[in-house]
Amino acid sequence: MLRWQDVFRPLVEASPPLRAHTLVRWFDNNAFYRAPEVGGGIAPLTRVEAILPDPMVPRPRVATLPSPYLFSRAAIGVADRNAFMIEVAGAILRPAIEQLGRNDCELIHLQEPWLPYFGIGAADWAPFQEALGLLHGTTPLVLFLPYGDAGPHVDRLRRLPVDAIGIDLVETDVAELGGGWEIGLAAGCVNGRSSLIESLDDTVDLIHHVARSVKPARLFVTANSDLELLPTAIAEQKVRLLGEVAKHVRAKVPA
Repeated sequence: MLRWQDVFRPLVEASPPLRAHTLVRWFDNNAFYRAPEVGGGIAPLTRVEAILPDPMVPRPRVATLPSPYLFSRAAIGVADRNAFMIEVAGAILRPAIEQLGRNDCELIHLQEPWLPYFGIGAADWAPFQEALGLLHGTTPLVLFLPYGDAGPHVDRLRRLPVDAIGIDLVETDVAELGGGWEIGLAAGCVNGRSSLIESLDDTVDLIHHVARSVKPARLFVTANSDLELLPTAIAEQKVRLLGEVAKHVRAKVPA
C-alpha cells in the first residue's frame, strides 16, 4: 500500500508544487491514500502523461478524478479550503479533463466521498458549485458520492452543474431521492465493499423501482463504490452482474 496509486497521486505527480505526503486511511476502508501537500502553491499540469489512460484500455473509456471538494478537504497545508477548491478546479482538474477528453475518455467520474461521509457546511455549497462550473464542458461529468447517505443533500446535489449524480444505494434510501430528476442518476446498486454477490432479480427490481419513482433524465447502473477494494475474481463477478442488470432493465424501461 505504500506505493498505492490513489485517486490523488497522478495529479500530484503532474503538478510538481504539490507532493504526496502522509498516509491517511481511505475513510472507513482498509486502504490508504497519501494526502496531497500544498507547498509552493499550485502550478498548471506539466507531466500530462501521468493522468492519461494506458493505450491498452478499451473504448469507451471512463476517467476517475477527485472532486474539487474532496481534493480541497483531503489536502494538507491549506489555509482557505474553499478558495483552494476553486483554484484546484481551474488550474489542475479542468486541464486534466481537457487532456482526458482529447485521449478518448468519454465520461469523467468525479469521486466525492467526503461530502456524504463528513458532510458539508452551508457556506461551502456556492464555492463547490463554482468549482464544478469550471469543470463542466464538453466531456460529461458524473459526481459520485460513495460511503454515506446522500439523502439529506439531494435537493442541492440536483442543482449542481454536472450531467449525473451517483448515489450509494447501500447507504441511501431511494425514498430520499424524490422524483422528476432533470439530470442523470448513476444508481450504485452493487456493493463494492462486500464480497457477497447480489441477487440478479433483487437488483433488477431495485433499478425498476428507481426508474419508476425517481424518473431521472438518464439512468445508469453501477457499483456503489470503486471495486478495487475487492478480490479481482469477486470484482469481475460484480461487473458481469451489472451487465446482466442493465440488459434486463433496458428491455423493460424506455431509454
